[in-house]
Amino acid sequence: MSAAAGAVPARPWLALETTLAVQTLASIVLSAAPVLAPAVAPQLGLAPERVGVFMGTAYLFAMISGVAFGPWAGRVGAARLTQWVLVAVAAGSAASTLGSPGLLVSAALIGIGYGALNPAAAAILGRHAPAGAPGLFFALKQCGVPLGVALTGLLMPLGLAALGWRGTALATAGACLLLAAALHPVAARLDPREPAAAPRRNAWAATLLTVVRQPALRTLSLVSLAYAMAQQGFLTFSVSLLTLSLGFPLPVAAGLLAASQLACTVTRIGLGHVGDRWVAPQVLLGGLGLAMALACLALSALPVNPGLLLAAVVMVAAGATTMGWNAVYFAQLLRTVPRDELAASAGGTQFFTFAGGMAGPFIFGQFLHVGGSYASAYAWLAVLPAAAGIAMLWPASRRQAAPAASAQGPT
Repeated sequence: MSAAAGAVPARPWLALETTLAVQTLASIVLSAAPVLAPAVAPQLGLAPERVGVFMGTAYLFAMISGVAFGPWAGRVGAARLTQWVLVAVAAGSAASTLGSPGLLVSAALIGIGYGALNPAAAAILGRHAPAGAPGLFFALKQCGVPLGVALTGLLMPLGLAALGWRGTALATAGACLLLAAALHPVAARLDPREPAAAPRRNAWAATLLTVVRQPALRTLSLVSLAYAMAQQGFLTFSVSLLTLSLGFPLPVAAGLLAASQLACTVTRIGLGHVGDRWVAPQVLLGGLGLAMALACLALSALPVNPGLLLAAVVMVAAGATTMGWNAVYFAQLLRTVPRDELAASAGGTQFFTFAGGMAGPFIFGQFLHVGGSYASAYAWLAVLPAAAGIAMLWPASRRQAAPAASAQGPT
């Protein structure tokens, strides 16, 4: 690290531990609604597929939050901003206990916190991650998402039985506040001693324009939109697919979701390392798009009352692919922009990622609401990641072919 004024010594493992813990807990809160929807929604007089509206609202506010707070990470301090992320997420979890009137408020607060999380974490890791292994460190941090979802699948049914869903939501909110308090002394060790200058007025608009105008960032953003639609389609509705359409009990379905997240954790770490060492992140992203399209088709082809082994294999494959791309995406982003612009760029590209996170559950839920089946919805969902994967692989193959052609000389 530079010894310039305001710099702090590099603390890669403290940075990783902090961002991983926050990512895990925030993911638990965000993924609680899809896991509990089959059991809790009828108690509130709602159809289970209406969880798509909740998730869509959360991601709508995450879109806005990421763009708004990304440019401020350097001014406020990324670790300090992370504390406020946890406070917002805690408030959202607590608001859900108000029932139907509080659900949209809950979704908005959770989305505001979740949207600011990635720009803050990108600033922390961009400053502290080792220069030779940024992809691996981002991969380890992004493992907080599948770990959080896995813990949700394991713990939420237990909490539902022991505390009821309101007690479980309040306990989760309390955990967020405790972690926020624990990070208070950590922030001084991770944030620069001197804050950056305040971003200029309308910095959020400049960030979005930068993303739209730069071809590499624009392509990466649109690909992340398609992948996020597939990811949230899987996360939001796979438990409902297994319980309401295929006949599995809720604890079994939640356990299968947890198993898929363990597979995703291994995938993220492995691909992060591969992207650092052997295969360009752009190529990995393209291949993942094709793989997640096949996984969505496999979900659509599951028969009623499938064997547990078949369901487990498909769920694990779907989790590993639809959720295995995020670390590779950040590695590619780090190759595209300077490190000191990473927080703002992450917020800008994340606007499109979360647009996919918003649109995926909403469109999927509306499709079910008008009478469509889970099978046909997952089949249609496969189209987007397949197209995005091809879009990533096509320019990569052309770049690889160009040097070979020039080496051959004119014919």
